Amino acid sequence: MRLMQFPRSARIWPIVFIVCVAALFLIANRGAYRGYFNDDDLDNLVQTRGASGETFLLALEDPRLSRSNFRPVGHGYYKLLGMWAGLQYKPYVGVLHAVHLLNVVLVLLLLRQLGAGWLGAGAGTLLFAFHIACFDGYWKPMFFFDVMCATFLLLALLLYLRGHWLLALIPYWLAYKTKEPAIALPAVLLAWEWMLGEKRWKRVLPYAAIAASFALQAMMLNRGTNDDYTLRFTAAAVMKTFGYYSSQVLLAPYAGVLLIALAAWTKDRRVRFGLLALALLMGPMWFLPGRLFAVYLYVPLIGLAVAAAFFAEKCKPAYVTVFFVLWLPVNYLLLRQQRGAALTVAMENQLYVEAVGKVLAGDRDVRTILYDGGPAGMREWGIEATMRWFQPAPELRLAGLESAEARGLMEREYLAVMSWDRARRRLVTASRQAGDPAPASITMATGNPVWLFGEGWYPLESGFRWTKAEAKVRLRRPEGAAQFAVRVNLGPVQKKEQGQVEVELLLDGKSLGTRVYSDVCWCEQVWTAPAGAAGDVEVTLRSLRPYRPSNGDPRTLGAAVASLGFVAVP
Repeated sequence: MRLMQFPRSARIWPIVFIVCVAALFLIANRGAYRGYFNDDDLDNLVQTRGASGETFLLALEDPRLSRSNFRPVGHGYYKLLGMWAGLQYKPYVGVLHAVHLLNVVLVLLLLRQLGAGWLGAGAGTLLFAFHIACFDGYWKPMFFFDVMCATFLLLALLLYLRGHWLLALIPYWLAYKTKEPAIALPAVLLAWEWMLGEKRWKRVLPYAAIAASFALQAMMLNRGTNDDYTLRFTAAAVMKTFGYYSSQVLLAPYAGVLLIALAAWTKDRRVRFGLLALALLMGPMWFLPGRLFAVYLYVPLIGLAVAAAFFAEKCKPAYVTVFFVLWLPVNYLLLRQQRGAALTVAMENQLYVEAVGKVLAGDRDVRTILYDGGPAGMREWGIEATMRWFQPAPELRLAGLESAEARGLMEREYLAVMSWDRARRRLVTASRQAGDPAPASITMATGNPVWLFGEGWYPLESGFRWTKAEAKVRLRRPEGAAQFAVRVNLGPVQKKEQGQVEVELLLDGKSLGTRVYSDVCWCEQVWTAPAGAAGDVEVTLRSLRPYRPSNGDPRTLGAAVASLGFVAVP
């Protein structure tokens, strides 16, 4: 099947069309350049920084499935940009956008190769270029894997359809080495041969052999696992994934069912082929109910673009125009909604990464770090990757404050603690050399010597820490200290639901009585401390009426402590 020939004067229009699509896309998504790295981005940057070129080449040619989920093409993107751009974010987005726009050109070429006229080819290309379900694929480098996988699959399809079926094996292999949904291409090629091709089944056999090899390996690795990446071949799993993706593909709850109705109604085999390709290119995503992301429609949208192109061919141009006059603004409005959330997460991530960088730049010798919370959009592997980026020493030990490993690390000679105050978006740090004395008091907003905390403390929040029903801390009683003060944040919600907070104070197990916090404020109460020698004491705060919030927080809370410690009376 050859491209239709047009007069030379008409050949300029595809170029004008692509330029206009690219301009509109870049204008609509210009905010992506103000984003920042996600936890997966940071982890990929750190994991690939020490990898050699030989590692990537060996993984690229290895016919075995990677047990560590190493994808040499996608991870190569992080390796190269990490070497060139470091933590400068814009180049990562620039490459992501460049590859997406290349895919837009390839989709246009594919639709023309399949025989679509310029109206249909333009309609299918527009649908692929601006689909809001793939917002993350336009804004987040971590989904470069999906975008680049589509590039290789499109190249493989174009080569196959032009008769270069052996040569097409190269981009197909690269597509699988970029991301696993590429495994579905042989099924798409079989559908093509059956519905529209020349029934040359043997040409598909090499593709099927590759897919079968990787599929069998995946099934073997899948046995005995039970996490979000476990393939679940059950009706319940498929119903869940179908409900999710059918609601994303046409931007309305379960609207994707209309595509099934269209496949049953239309007699155009090219439309049916496109819809079947859409379903087939979902591949393993149908069986991953624990990994539901709209951006996973990026590769399957190739099939939707094919169906849309040939469906548009049967419609009046005015109807196609009206559809896109409505479709494009709706996508843009939805983009604006997601843009705000994405930039909010990005801003906090950037503040956190830059704050950690400043701290570690001034303390290159630290080898043990406890981290206490982090940005709302960053999980523990992103937090640890941030620290390893700035402190790449292989002997660096990291642990979350709530982890079992943290207690053992607290005994190390030199310890650094990094606590993230989410409300104030600032990093609160503390460090301890072996032999440093305990302080007489602690203010949560400015210092967090967590090695002094015993059982009963939750992570740092907005200048305070919640206690459990009972919380312990070790402090040093200075000479002449006669009072002990505890400052508590009683918020309006807790006040409404609980009324007041009553705290009992114990020093070395001896009760000094209780104090009541009944006003909505950051209020301080003082206890008289009995005479005693200077030295370390164990302080216990006991909340007599534990608080169970009604907002879904499963924790049992005591008091929101902002500061505590001995007060020296002149």
